Amino acid sequence: MRDIWVTRFAMRGPLLLVVLVTTLALAFQATAATEQASAGSACTRYGDHGPARITPKHARQAVICLINRRRDDHGRGHLNRSSRLTRAAVRHSRHMRNTGCFSHQCSGEGSVYTRLKSAGYLSGGLSRWAYGENIGWGDGFRGTPKHVVSAWMKSSAHRSNILSGTFRDIGVGFAGRGHRGYYTADFGMRAG
Repeated sequence: MRDIWVTRFAMRGPLLLVVLVTTLALAFQATAATEQASAGSACTRYGDHGPARITPKHARQAVICLINRRRDDHGRGHLNRSSRLTRAAVRHSRHMRNTGCFSHQCSGEGSVYTRLKSAGYLSGGLSRWAYGENIGWGDGFRGTPKHVVSAWMKSSAHRSNILSGTFRDIGVGFAGRGHRGYYTADFGMRAG
């Protein structure tokens, strides 16, 4: 009798495994679809909000969504959000807001490379890396995520960062003061 039980278990095992794998795959697809829908809605829900009406989190979400939309339009893959690049970008946006400086390197802070290294993105014995940075600011409607990304797309240097096939990761910073918003988008690729 024991052999029969083992045989039945052995027959059910692969079937159970197939059902489990299929269920996990469907759950993953549903989660990915939900994340894409919420990311897509960030473009429309937050893309038109001016600096005085948007949170830093929502501004970052909208900029990433809008950039990935532009990449889709040009046959490029989506950039992955990097917490390390985000940390560097947020610090730079805040520094620009607090000092009134609008530059890739303001007084009292390091270069883009130094900031990315300090945030831990360019560390850990990398064999190859690349990075780029877009900055922007605007008052009122010119400070909306949609307007800033649109302005970047009209500039060849900023556009090349957005559409680069080299970059894999992105981090966005936003810091507002009244009706003015300061944006930083840090792009990167790292390989060990």
